[in-house]
Amino acid sequence: MQAESPQSGRTSPAPSVFCIWWTFFKIGAVLFGGGYAMLALLEREIVEKRKWLSREEMQNYFALAQLLPGVIAINAAMLAGGKLRGLKGNIAAAAGTVAVPFGCIALYAVAYDTARDLPAVQAAMAGMRPAVAGMIAGLGLSMVCKNAKTPPAVFVAVVTFAVAVAFDPPIVAVLAIAVAAGVLKALFTRRRGGCA
Repeated sequence: MQAESPQSGRTSPAPSVFCIWWTFFKIGAVLFGGGYAMLALLEREIVEKRKWLSREEMQNYFALAQLLPGVIAINAAMLAGGKLRGLKGNIAAAAGTVAVPFGCIALYAVAYDTARDLPAVQAAMAGMRPAVAGMIAGLGLSMVCKNAKTPPAVFVAVVTFAVAVAFDPPIVAVLAIAVAAGVLKALFTRRRGGCA
């Protein structure tokens, strides 16, 4: 089984199940900021370093993960793992991603419940919130820049951001409209005999 290398026709051997688990274990161990922060880590580790998937594939999986119920980080990990090793890859990626966070959350829940009223804890939480917001904003800007060669994608990103800020619509509605726009574009392009 071969995994396609991004931006080239070269192939690299598909990873073992343990290698998938270990890679996602490391990503899960440093996954601060939630599922949205995971895409940058996945691109660095899965796309750039290991060359298991292309950047486009990874972004597609991340977009699909948002349409599925459940935690975005686990959904994206399972989609990537499934592409690499099928069902075993699904399980390995999910187990690796949740291993460290599960233990940390269990300890955090106990500690936070007993110390949440302390001024130092409240100050620490107040400091983390803008940092996470900055990471998400940086991720969004990075995705726009990487798609800058396709003006329709940039247009959709800018309009979606403006609508979200101005009207705060339900995320399901925004994603449904985006999916419909993508399908219509593909159908229109195909009818004209072009390439979607």
